[in-house]
Amino acid sequence: MFIPCLAYAQTGYYRSVEGLRKAELKTALHDLIHPASVLNYGGKGEGYTWAGFYAADRLEDGSVRDRYSNERRLFNENKTAVPNMNIEHIWANSWWGHIVNNAYCDLFNLYPSDASANGRKSNNPIGFVDGDVVYDNGVTKVGKSTAYRADSLITVWEPADEWKGDFARTYFYMATCYQHMADLWMTKEGWLTVDGSLWPTMQPWVYNLMLQWAKNDPVDEIEKERNEVIYGIQGNRNPFVDYPQLCEYIWGDSTEYKFYVNPHSTERELFVPASRVRIDYGLQALSRGLDTLLVLRGRNIPGGLTLAVDDAVFEFGTSRIDSVQLEDGYAVPLRIKPLTAGAYKTILTICGDGFLQTDTLSVSFVDGIPAYDATDILCTPSSRRFTANWMNYQPGAVYTLDVYTKSSDGEHKPFKTFTTTANSYQVTGLQANTTYYYTVSIIEDDELKVSSNEVSVRMPEITPVFSVSPSSIAFTAEPGKVSRAVEVTVTALSVPEDITNVSLDAPFEVSEDGEEWTQTLTLKGKEQKFLVRMGAVKEEGDYESEMVLSTKGVEEKIVTLTASVDAAKAFFEDFETGSKNGYAESTIACTAATWKMSDAYPVADDNRNDGRSVRLRGKGSIEQQTDKTEGCDSLWFYAGRYRNDSGVKLSVYYSTDGGNTWTAVVENIEMGTWQRYGYKLDVPGDIRLRFVNNGSSNSKRSNMDDVQMSSYQAPDGIGAIQDPDAAEGKTCVNILSRKEYNVAGRRATPENRLVISKGKKLIR
Repeated sequence: MFIPCLAYAQTGYYRSVEGLRKAELKTALHDLIHPASVLNYGGKGEGYTWAGFYAADRLEDGSVRDRYSNERRLFNENKTAVPNMNIEHIWANSWWGHIVNNAYCDLFNLYPSDASANGRKSNNPIGFVDGDVVYDNGVTKVGKSTAYRADSLITVWEPADEWKGDFARTYFYMATCYQHMADLWMTKEGWLTVDGSLWPTMQPWVYNLMLQWAKNDPVDEIEKERNEVIYGIQGNRNPFVDYPQLCEYIWGDSTEYKFYVNPHSTERELFVPASRVRIDYGLQALSRGLDTLLVLRGRNIPGGLTLAVDDAVFEFGTSRIDSVQLEDGYAVPLRIKPLTAGAYKTILTICGDGFLQTDTLSVSFVDGIPAYDATDILCTPSSRRFTANWMNYQPGAVYTLDVYTKSSDGEHKPFKTFTTTANSYQVTGLQANTTYYYTVSIIEDDELKVSSNEVSVRMPEITPVFSVSPSSIAFTAEPGKVSRAVEVTVTALSVPEDITNVSLDAPFEVSEDGEEWTQTLTLKGKEQKFLVRMGAVKEEGDYESEMVLSTKGVEEKIVTLTASVDAAKAFFEDFETGSKNGYAESTIACTAATWKMSDAYPVADDNRNDGRSVRLRGKGSIEQQTDKTEGCDSLWFYAGRYRNDSGVKLSVYYSTDGGNTWTAVVENIEMGTWQRYGYKLDVPGDIRLRFVNNGSSNSKRSNMDDVQMSSYQAPDGIGAIQDPDAAEGKTCVNILSRKEYNVAGRRATPENRLVISKGKKLIR
């Protein structure tokens, strides 16, 4: 079943990309390799990811080829998930906002991985570890790196040398196949890797490192065979496995040269259009005709090419292309302007010295407004709609959209009539399992000026609704202790059975009652709630996994789970989860706690770390509604004025009695530029926080983010501060932590000198 790669050049798989370089080559590859179909995500057997792994990553002895650890685990014959292993994304799904799409399920982006290694790898970028190592199992290493910038350490994961080329070619594939998702990259780790453009898509430090790894670890039989298997499943290939040199033509040392499968061929070749294809220009307006371009690109035809058609309705701007134009790629103007409506087709003959090729050109014209097929057809228990589409025939005109059904004898039965100046309209309130029709017209002075063709829309049976909220959850926990629990809501409407199955991998856990915690749950009902948390883990580090929810007859849902186990982050609120629009008071569950927000809400604007921070205005406040247990040794948070607002102050309070009384941590910090503040609290027991914006009007605003509390008597909080009276006159006070903090609103210097405010006197 394994066909030599050269066969794909012979059958024309890569012909459309030949003669291109750099960004044009990358885009042509993108158009070629986007997968036609992908497996369902998960491990439920045939048709799911683990069945794909069974075909692509099974060794002769039946064990799993694990590129992340030396652990040996066996596949099972039913092709379901292997215990203690995860489905690992090379490009983390969190980088594009946890959207479940082709990239999420693409086998080229997925590998079976040891669960522990996958958790420690988390969603960090790939790179070389040349700093502190936090995890190393002999195959996967996680630690600090200067790969991004020599003077700035980031956390990366590094694979073993034998897999570096494999992962590099996976990176090339993802940056090419999914370049259209460039505007979705949103997390800090994602932006370290991608640049949000169609080219180069990857940051320079990334593609330069991947180019080096690809050279050092060339394509082997393992990659070639996996490429063939996935091609058989998805219908697309990884071109960087078939032709490893392609990466150099896009990012490397050959970007000034055109790529050819066989660069030394003397054969007469036309790469586009392909031979014996049908090029259809769709439905057009007769009164407008059609002016378009036909691109031709080829080589080794010295006398160039001539174009001829057998229908004079099709008229080329030029009938001859010379050899230089052909090699560079030439767009030939094509005009099609018939006298009457109808379908038109012609045979295009392309010939040159020793070269002959024929193709078919087709187009249809309507005498009036071309109305197109409906899109966004949806039929669920709560919404039944479609979007009608048509040509913007007369910009600024008022279009009348008539929607109707037909009786058995063809008689029109009006449904609704709409008017709009746009060239599309969403029609709602429809019935399931019903055929609708629509036409579009322009009526002026109560007279029909022009109308369209008729379009039919078949509304299907009601589609079940299966949803879960939230779609991603981030946890923080101390080593050896469980995280707080987060409530998850599942909605299942019009499904065959009101049963939902929930499964996830350790160390994450689920529970219906908050008492018994497991890795699986079975829920019954149309709307169910349950809890999920991070179980106790001794080792510090970042962990990532997925929670799978499934019910009969619909596609399963995936919830992304991430966790940071850190002694200093016993409580870490980043406000990345939880929904609230606007300043009106409401209570929302965020990453680490539930907060009541008044004249405040999370927003992705101005000062923030990662995706969101909280903006407060006027006398706005956020108040923690759930206690942090085990007290607080030290408190940190980021804050600053919103944009150029002046005269903004922020006060911080804590409560140990459930919010009945409050004690000031600091009052009226003058908000300036974005910076980190730190305070020694040394408070045992339950504790909650309150932040208050002190502005004279709603135009006085501040932002705050990343609230962090270490537990009472934690060893790495802000060090014990000497008694201020005894410290007066001293030159410095030590901080045990290595980090730089603000204490009492004053900046600590790199030498860890500390400014403490006592009344109005500053003690150094």
